[in-house]
Amino acid sequence: MADGHKEEHVFKEVVRQFIEMQLQDKEPDIEEFVNKYPEFEGQIRNKIKEFQKVDALFDSLVLADESRIEDTIAGNNLIGQKIGRFEITEMIGKGGMGIVYLARDTRLDRSVAIKSIPAELQSDPNTRMRFRREAKLLASLNHPNIAVIHDIIEQDDSGYLVLEYVPGQTLTERIAHKPLKLQEALSISQQVAEAISAAHEKGVIHRDLKPGNIKIIPDGRVKVLDFGLAKALASEGESADATVTRPGHLMGTPAYMSPEQARGKDTDNRTDIWSFGCIMYEMLTGRLPFEGETATDILAGIIERDPDWDALPKKMPRSIYVLLRRCLEKETGRRLRDMGDMAIAIEDALSELHHIAKKKESIETDHSQPIKAIVVLPFENLSSNQEQEYFVDGMTDALIAELGKIKALRVISRTSSMYYKNTNKKVPEIAKELEVDAIIEGSVLKVGNNVRITVQLIDTRIDTHLWSENYTGTLDSILDLQSKVTLAIAGEIEIILTTEEKKRISCRQQIDSRAYEAYLRGIFFMEKHTPEGYRTAATYLNQAIEIQPDYAEAHAWLGGAYWVPSLWGYAPPHESFSKAKAAMNTAFKLDQTCAEALGGIGWIALHYDWDWEKARRSLEGSIKLNSNYSYGYHGLAWYWTIAGCFETAIETIQCAIDLDPLSHVLNSSLATIYAYSGQHDNATAQREKTLKLDPGFITALVGKAEHSLSMSMYPEAVQSIRKTIKLAGHTSRLLAMLGRAYALSGMKTEAEKLLTELQEKERNEYISPMHFAGLYANLGHADEAFRWLEKAYEERNPMMPFLKIDSSLFPLRSDPRFDRIVKQMHYPE
Repeated sequence: MADGHKEEHVFKEVVRQFIEMQLQDKEPDIEEFVNKYPEFEGQIRNKIKEFQKVDALFDSLVLADESRIEDTIAGNNLIGQKIGRFEITEMIGKGGMGIVYLARDTRLDRSVAIKSIPAELQSDPNTRMRFRREAKLLASLNHPNIAVIHDIIEQDDSGYLVLEYVPGQTLTERIAHKPLKLQEALSISQQVAEAISAAHEKGVIHRDLKPGNIKIIPDGRVKVLDFGLAKALASEGESADATVTRPGHLMGTPAYMSPEQARGKDTDNRTDIWSFGCIMYEMLTGRLPFEGETATDILAGIIERDPDWDALPKKMPRSIYVLLRRCLEKETGRRLRDMGDMAIAIEDALSELHHIAKKKESIETDHSQPIKAIVVLPFENLSSNQEQEYFVDGMTDALIAELGKIKALRVISRTSSMYYKNTNKKVPEIAKELEVDAIIEGSVLKVGNNVRITVQLIDTRIDTHLWSENYTGTLDSILDLQSKVTLAIAGEIEIILTTEEKKRISCRQQIDSRAYEAYLRGIFFMEKHTPEGYRTAATYLNQAIEIQPDYAEAHAWLGGAYWVPSLWGYAPPHESFSKAKAAMNTAFKLDQTCAEALGGIGWIALHYDWDWEKARRSLEGSIKLNSNYSYGYHGLAWYWTIAGCFETAIETIQCAIDLDPLSHVLNSSLATIYAYSGQHDNATAQREKTLKLDPGFITALVGKAEHSLSMSMYPEAVQSIRKTIKLAGHTSRLLAMLGRAYALSGMKTEAEKLLTELQEKERNEYISPMHFAGLYANLGHADEAFRWLEKAYEERNPMMPFLKIDSSLFPLRSDPRFDRIVKQMHYPE
């Protein structure tokens, strides 16, 4: 047994034995526990100290002592007798604080409830004090969901309360070990919450809230009964000892007791909130949150265990789930503080459920279209460990990828989804910005090898929660878990899956948990889009492959970690693209349904192999495999741009943007394609749109400066590039561009200085030959420009495909050497 599990087992055993000894009036032997588990001596002694205050815990547990009450019934049978003007007709209930009779009010001709004190308790001053206090407390409460007091009678040294008679079932009878329907459970919960909230506002706590003290009358209204154990909250300046109940004594019913009650500690309104949570849980599940064969087992569970949250109904609104968990927080400081908040939340949830029902009815009547567009918002990390962000983001990515396999569904890509991480925007606003029909929200809790995923679906067309579900599993079964979530969502939105789609979603490869975690870390660092991020990503992805060599997706992402830096000019092409090709080909051999692998093969064929036909076929194939694969459309748009089919390129990149509308890269690419096609006004407008998404996005700023250069606005270009250098640093790309701007504006000396700086930098780092070629071309040094172009051609530089439309090379176009290189590229017709 692992140390953590053993420690938990030991504590549960200590608690159980400690309480059991107290029930038997035995003095617990701490040394016996310590000798039995010496490795946990310190923890055990601290735990025992927690329970020292309960040495007389069960002395006053009168509500659980039914046998003693039975013994008093015969001596206190009032049936047929008259108390004041009230004729007793039958006994209708009994409890530790009194026997309840049905009586007829002879003056007003109505039924009432008469409550008496059992004979053996009448001599107890504390009990009599509680009894009188109950009358005053009840009289102060005036609420439709609280049974009212009509009168108090004291005669023959006996006391009686005359209470409102409430016909109907108790909640205990209504539940009968079966869960109630969600709306009924919420309706009852709301009324109970409003009653308790009203009592708390008067400074009254119930302290024995349970289904037996809640009645449902025939018209559906709820009445909370028996404030016999209610305790007025101590007023300002008054100590808790001023109350009737003695500290260290237990009052209440075990199954619904709060942890502080079970420990014999002082109580406040949060005790009622705990009990309310227990009742609500029981209504929703048909079972108690803390069960056991004995009172000892139950109390030990209350103190040490958590309820089975998976037992709650799957379609319960997320807001109620969260508040219910807060009701059952063991630490009072973390527990829900105000029953009024719960009442309002339940009212809202009921309105929402009613709204959903009406909308569904309306949708069915109007034959509205099913959900066709969806976004998965970044999952919430429920762990206090921020290092788990990579895992939580990975769960978001995985669900996006799985849903993306459904052709009939438009799924917003990761970049746009992550834009809303930690956002304060409301669901309708997000839906409008992304033009989606539904939103998926969720949370992830990872503890060791165990994972819990909570997911909820919101129909943004009617602004209502349609479905929620909790999934638990281990890292070893995480892919199966993801498949279950995907299939459940598909079912809820009534998307008809093809046989092939079901197969691709359901038949998942078994992945070693260590490999999976390394894979998720790799993706996490890939998304940083920095040279160091790509290197770190490659390290983790190689780890994943070392652990599990047949992990296709890890190979595909590793290929990206190799070739993307070279595309941005961070690394020499031969080595990076060769590694990338090997990784992508391996990935596709392992899984020919992997869109990322086939798409990667297409990108490499386009930018490195210059195999145009293979590039087009591979990129189109990746889209067929996954119609939501935005990077497939992105690569295909560049193919059509290189082929000179600009309108087709614009239509294709728009498809990518439809899937990832907030992607800076895609929006900037559209601006560049507009510029290549000569649509400068559209290019300018699109760049401004991109810069609104991210004012510091370097590619868009570079594009803006390129536009100034193409329009011969040289001073503006120089100023723009200098500002960008302040933001991004002295990168080789920006230095070469500034040198071009200087050269074009006649500042040859400044341009030559930058050329010298680039030459110095090249001694220590890779610099794309295309940067040198463009700068030399604009300085009028054609021979040097062509020397660098030849070098770019030889190393298969990924920017060579743009040779014909690269504005930095325009001064070379009239040179025959330029045409020769163009012919060597064998561009698509």
